[in-house]
Amino acid sequence: MKRIAQELGVSVALVSYVLNGKMTNRINEQTAERIRTLAKELNYQPNQIAKSLKSNKTFTLGLIVADISNFFYSYLARYIEEEANNQGYNLIFGSAYEDPERFQKLLNVLVARQVDGLILALPEGAEKSIDHLNAIGIPYVLIDREFPDFNKVTTFNLDNYKSSKAVVDHFVSEGFKRLGAIGLETNLQHLMERKRGFVETALQHLPADSVFTYEVPENQLNEQIEEVLTQAIKRDKVDAICFFTNKIAMAALPVMLKHKWKIPDQVGIVCYDEAEAYKLFSYPLSYVRQPLQEMSVLAVNYLIDKEQRLKGKHIKFDADLVINASSIKYAQT
Repeated sequence: MKRIAQELGVSVALVSYVLNGKMTNRINEQTAERIRTLAKELNYQPNQIAKSLKSNKTFTLGLIVADISNFFYSYLARYIEEEANNQGYNLIFGSAYEDPERFQKLLNVLVARQVDGLILALPEGAEKSIDHLNAIGIPYVLIDREFPDFNKVTTFNLDNYKSSKAVVDHFVSEGFKRLGAIGLETNLQHLMERKRGFVETALQHLPADSVFTYEVPENQLNEQIEEVLTQAIKRDKVDAICFFTNKIAMAALPVMLKHKWKIPDQVGIVCYDEAEAYKLFSYPLSYVRQPLQEMSVLAVNYLIDKEQRLKGKHIKFDADLVINASSIKYAQT
C-alpha cells in the first residue's frame, strides 16, 4: 500500500480506504480507479492475518452439511458459498455424512479456525453440540433441520407439513385413490413433519385403508427399496407415491424402470427437491422445489449482520410444487 501511495502521490490511508471498500462516497472515483488499477498491476493481496488482528474477524464462515452426496446439500452449499463471497467472506465446508461423531470433529476444526459464523445441518444425534455452541459464543444458524427441544435456536427450513399437504391435494385433484409415501427411518423433525402433513391431509380425503407410508433405514436404502416398492404397488395397489427425499427418489426410479411400471398410468410420482439427474428419466418428474437460494442468502446475512442476528427467529419457507407428467393421471407420456 505504501508503494501504491508513493507512485500515485496519495496517502496510505486513502489507498487503504479504497482497497477495503470504505468511505466510497467520499473518494473521487477517478482516483479510486487509479488505485485499484495499480493494485491489480502490482498483484496486491491483502494480508488476511493482519486484517483479522485489526478487525477481530477472519472473514470466513463455516458450513457443515448433513450429507454432501445428497443433491439438496450440494446445491445448498453452492448458493451459500456464492452469497458468502458476495459479502466478502470465504467459506469452509465439510460433510458429516449423517454421522454425529464426524460432525463434532468438523465442528472442532471450524471453531479452531476461528470462523466468524457457522451454518449447520445437524445429523440425527448431534443435538448435544448445540449446548457447546451456545457456550463458546460463535454465531450460528441451523438450516434444513429443526430441533423442538432447542426452541431458542435460529432455524431456516422448509414448511414441511405444508409442502406435503400440497402434494396430497394435487394427487387427490388428479383422481388418485390410494396414496403412498416412502421416507426414512428417522427421528429428524423435518422428515417427521413431511410424513405428518402427508398422512393428516390424505385422511381428510380418503379412508384410512387407502393411505400408506413406508420407512427404510438410510444405510439399507438401495438394498430394501425394491421390496418396498413392490409391496406398495403390487400388494397395496398404491396408485400414487411421494418420495420424501431425493436420495429415495434416485434409488427408487431405476427400480421402477426395471419393472416397467407405467408412470403415471399405473402409479403417479412426486419427488422432493430438484435434481439434474431427474432429466435422465423418460418421463418428466413432478417435484417439490425448495427456495434454496433465498434460504442461503438469509442464512449468510443473519450471521454477518448483528442487527438481524439479535432478533433470532424460526423462519419457514414455502415450497413450489412443480407439476409435470409423472403426477398427472391422464398425461400423455
